Amino acid sequence: MKTGHLPEVVLIDQNLCRKKCEELSGCLRKHSARLCGGLIMYKIAIIESESIIREGLSVLISKEPGFTVDFQASAPVALFRQAWLTPPNLILLDMMMPKNYGIEVIKEIKKRWLATKILIFTLKDTEENICAAFRAGADGYILKGTTLPQLIEAIKKILAGQYYVCPEILPQVINGYLKVEKTCLDNNLNWNLTSREAQLLKLIAAGYKNKEIADSLCISLKTVETHRATLMRKFNAHNVATLLSVANQAGVPPCRLCKNIIVNQPIERSTGSVTPVALCTMPPA
Repeated sequence: MKTGHLPEVVLIDQNLCRKKCEELSGCLRKHSARLCGGLIMYKIAIIESESIIREGLSVLISKEPGFTVDFQASAPVALFRQAWLTPPNLILLDMMMPKNYGIEVIKEIKKRWLATKILIFTLKDTEENICAAFRAGADGYILKGTTLPQLIEAIKKILAGQYYVCPEILPQVINGYLKVEKTCLDNNLNWNLTSREAQLLKLIAAGYKNKEIADSLCISLKTVETHRATLMRKFNAHNVATLLSVANQAGVPPCRLCKNIIVNQPIERSTGSVTPVALCTMPPA
């Protein structure tokens, strides 16, 4: 048979196909989820001190399409001994640990596997524990008295990139936000900061340059430079490092913000899908 009469599929560029396959493979490795019968399977690890609860969770979660429990242990130390080629997509973590060990575990998980989501599953429902968990890097917080459908919903929303808190602890989360809001207002008043100066300080703390600040706030570069000079004068600082250090020591909240601030991003406060990191740590703009 002549080449011109060969089926079209034979003439497909094999190098192009190989490249596309490699790109797809890299994407799957990045998200550490695998395909099974055309369905994306998310890997879940369970850290729970009570064996009967741990085993029960493993059975129930594994029955949900798209979820597989690849690892379970009674203590976090077993988690850190694993040499995963791809880490779990989500870790269901019990917070019933002595002192602040649970917070350190969250930090260590995020340090080793930044893309791995963490859902706290615990009996601890105090405002202090909840806010501390989210500051450390948790993506969700749910109490052990919750229902299975609510747990599955929490896992799905977190894997989709959202934060999650169960409705039972929403009052504590909001209360934590209101305390930060009041502290921010008091400190701004004590230092006689205008709302624009406080906003500028927040962006400087986040690492934004003058041009980026001007573009983000829709003001001129000259206005940004004027506000920046005013902040330097008020805090008796001669460079940005000193400005942020003095403001931080003085307790002005914007300087304690993390680097990944999203400008003009509203805080979502609907039950079940709030952004607790923002509520627990971010003062109002």
